[in-house]
Amino acid sequence: MNKTIKKRIEDSIGVKTLLLNNQSLILQIENLAVAISSALANNGKVIFAGNGGSFADSMHLTTEFVSRFQEERQALAAIALGTNNSSLTAISNDYSFDEIFAREIMALGKPEDVFIGISTSGNSENVIRAVSTANAIGMKVYCLTGETGGKLKEHTECICVPSMITARIQEAHILIGHIICELVEQAFVK
Repeated sequence: MNKTIKKRIEDSIGVKTLLLNNQSLILQIENLAVAISSALANNGKVIFAGNGGSFADSMHLTTEFVSRFQEERQALAAIALGTNNSSLTAISNDYSFDEIFAREIMALGKPEDVFIGISTSGNSENVIRAVSTANAIGMKVYCLTGETGGKLKEHTECICVPSMITARIQEAHILIGHIICELVEQAFVK
């Protein structure tokens, strides 16, 4: 048991070391933080979407913006799609599960907003359709994915975590999310 615990910690450190040494990924993270700061300063909002663990990450990161991350500051506009169970079930029933996020973006998205899709595989059809809808609206669109970027890479800029293991990807996604929250928060602390 002790050996497995140490191995998983080493695996997580390994992925984060790859992130640390990839200047291109660091620049992408910085650019996303700048895009979010600009959107929020111009009455835009951040919209997150994902499935399963990525859905939980969407809600988690939304909370960091709306409440606070580390500093006292104004509330920042952010929402996680799929949190309204009535909308979720109605859209799934009336259209399809693949449309749940796209339909909400149609209702809530504006060109001054930033959409962040989260998908470890990069192949979640409902996130892909949300990206297409956000692009059509003229929103800035980014995705957090695993190593290959999957199909999402064909539709938008992806910050691809250098791993194929879901748990390691999710650990890196929340690290990236927290870094972005910190950078954005610094822009709004008075």
